[in-house]
Amino acid sequence: MAGPERSEQQVDDTLHHLDDSELALAGINMLLNNGFKESDQLFKKYRNHSPLMSFGASFVSFLNAIMTFEEEKMQLACDDLKTTEKLCESDETGVIETIKNKIKKNVDSQKPSLSVEDRLQRQIIIADCHVYLAVLSFVRQELSAYIKGGWILRKAWKIYNRCYTDINTLQEICQKKTSQEHLTSDAANDNHTPMEGLSEESLSRLKGAVSFGYGLFHLCISMVPPNLLKIINLLGFPGDRLLGLSSLMYASESKDMKAPLAT
Repeated sequence: MAGPERSEQQVDDTLHHLDDSELALAGINMLLNNGFKESDQLFKKYRNHSPLMSFGASFVSFLNAIMTFEEEKMQLACDDLKTTEKLCESDETGVIETIKNKIKKNVDSQKPSLSVEDRLQRQIIIADCHVYLAVLSFVRQELSAYIKGGWILRKAWKIYNRCYTDINTLQEICQKKTSQEHLTSDAANDNHTPMEGLSEESLSRLKGAVSFGYGLFHLCISMVPPNLLKIINLLGFPGDRLLGLSSLMYASESKDMKAPLAT
């Protein structure tokens, strides 16, 4: 009788030693392997541990609402997504701009600040939440809901585009630093503060995270009929099919929690 309990305890102990990105990925894999209940329990258990786990719990809630179309569950999903969004809200300044401010010492050194990785992760989560909130608005099939949904999608696209550009820039900086081993210790220290704790591996995962939403935007908009595509492009939404597919491919090969969804 103690067998199943011991097995469950072993799984719980294994998950406990994972970081939040690995834990979130494990939760999504559970979800896609007919473990909806287990995934829901995992994300709810750790939802207050990090923005990433909070988003995982909200994503499961969103899927549950979309599958059932029950008004109560749709409202719960909206509330969960807004709670996650509020948790992630911070200064809207782009990451590259923030690094420049740190270098110029325009940021108060006494003020606690998020790491570059955490700022990027939070901004991507906010954009993801915007997209799912927009979908829930469209489901209501009301004119006001369509307008609100379109406005929310516009906000999401701006964040995706900015984060995608910032991450590419940071990857270029990391590659240059790696190839320049002969830098002096002073120069290394100058570059250490803004890039502290940011590795090529974490940047790769973050690029996978943003590439999922970035790629979906490009792919979906590229499928819009030509007579509507020009209007959508004028509203600031691009639609490059090849870029969308390549971004989704990158996301599927990353270690981000949304990688299984991009496959």
